[in-house]
Amino acid sequence: MTKNNSLTNTKKILDEIVAIQPDNQFLKYIVNRIQDVNYRGIHISQHNRYDLDRLTKILAGINEVVADKIFRVPTGDNKKGEQKPDCVEYYKIVKSVKKVAGVGTINSLKKNFFVDFQKLGLLRRFDKNKNEITKRSGIYYAQLTPLAIKLVNSSLVQQYKIFTDALDDLFETEITRLAETLYYSNYKNTPIGIIEFMLILSDDRPQISDDKIDLINSYRALKPWQQKKATNLIKKYCNPKNFKGNKTKKRDFGNWKNESQQIFSLLKNTVYFDITQNSLKLNTGMYGIFTDTQIKRRGLGAKHEYFQQHNIKEKIPTFELHHVIPLSAARNKTEFGLIDHWKNLVYLRNDKHAELTKNRDKNIVLYATEKELDFDDFNGKRIIAKNGLTAIYVDNLSETMQKYNREILKEVFDFTI
Repeated sequence: MTKNNSLTNTKKILDEIVAIQPDNQFLKYIVNRIQDVNYRGIHISQHNRYDLDRLTKILAGINEVVADKIFRVPTGDNKKGEQKPDCVEYYKIVKSVKKVAGVGTINSLKKNFFVDFQKLGLLRRFDKNKNEITKRSGIYYAQLTPLAIKLVNSSLVQQYKIFTDALDDLFETEITRLAETLYYSNYKNTPIGIIEFMLILSDDRPQISDDKIDLINSYRALKPWQQKKATNLIKKYCNPKNFKGNKTKKRDFGNWKNESQQIFSLLKNTVYFDITQNSLKLNTGMYGIFTDTQIKRRGLGAKHEYFQQHNIKEKIPTFELHHVIPLSAARNKTEFGLIDHWKNLVYLRNDKHAELTKNRDKNIVLYATEKELDFDDFNGKRIIAKNGLTAIYVDNLSETMQKYNREILKEVFDFTI
C-alpha cells in the first residue's frame, strides 16, 4: 500500500466512525483521540504481569536473600547462561523469586520488574558509583526500600493500602482521579467495561478529565450494534500496517487493549476498585475505602456543598475542584469520610491544579487568608493560588478551611503545626 493510499484508507475509516451517528459526542471524541500521538493515554509497562499477591512474593523472594542490603546486579544480557562471580546474591535472588512467585529470569527481573518496582517506591537502582538512577539502562546495584520491607511484613489489609499508594505513584495520581471521577458520577455503583475504560477513562489529557462521564453516557447512548461497529472500525484504523515510521507514528489496538488489561490486573488489588476480567467498579467490599452507605447517600456530596458554601452558581470550564489532602491519603473508611468533605476542597484554575498534581499532590499543608492559599509540602515547597484569579472561595471561609486542614493533618498524618 502506498503512502497516499494508506492516508486515504485511514481517512475513510475515520469518516465511517463518525457516520455511525454524526451527532454523537463519543464518536467525534474517539476520532480525535486515535489521531493523537498519545492516543493510548495512561501508560505503564505491558511486559510485567503481576498483582498484589505476585508482587509481594517477588519482594519476599528478594528479602529472603538480601533483606535491605545493597546487592550487585549483572550488566548486559545473560544469553549463554554465564554467571559473574561478584553477582552471587543476585543469582540466588532469581532462584528465590522463581521458587516463591513462579516468575523472573536473570534478564527480566532487572530489566522489567526492577524498573516498575522503582517507580512504585519499592526498590532503588544504582549505577556503578552507587548513585541512584531512574533510566532503564546502566544498573549495577539495587536495594529494597523500607516500604518494600513493610509491604512484605504487613497484614493483608495494610498491604492493600500500601499497594494502592504505590500504584498512585506509578500512575502519577491517575488512580485517585479515576476513583473520584466515578465516585462523583451516576456510575458510582455501576460496572465500567474494559472497552469503555480503554477508549475513554484511560485518556490522561487534562482537557478531557471533566468530560469523561459525558463521554461514557454518549457511548452508552449508542445501540449495541453501533458500539460494536465503532469498536471494529477503531480496531481497523489502529492497525500498525496502516502507518509508516517508528512506533510513535503507528497505532496498535492490540497493544492498547493489552495495556488496559494490565492496568486492570494492577487495580484489582487496590482499595478503590473491584475488578473482574472485563469490568471495573468502585470497591465497597471489606478492604475497600467506600461503603454502600457512602455510595448511596452522597449524590454530588462534598463537591456540591462546596459550590453552595462558596456561592458558585455554575461550573467554570477552566476550573477544577481539588482535594487539598487527597483521597489516597485515607487508610480506612473513617479517614475517607474526613477527607471527602467540602472544607477539604478548593476550586482551582486548571493550570494551578496541574501544578499541584505535578508534585504528586504532596502540597497538603494549607495556609489560607482572604487573598491567597499557600499549599506547602513537608519539604517546604510552596504553591500559591490567588483568590479570584487561580482559586475561587469565599474570603471569610479561609479560616474555616485552614482549621479543618489542621484537623485532618493531625488525624491522618499525626502532624501538627
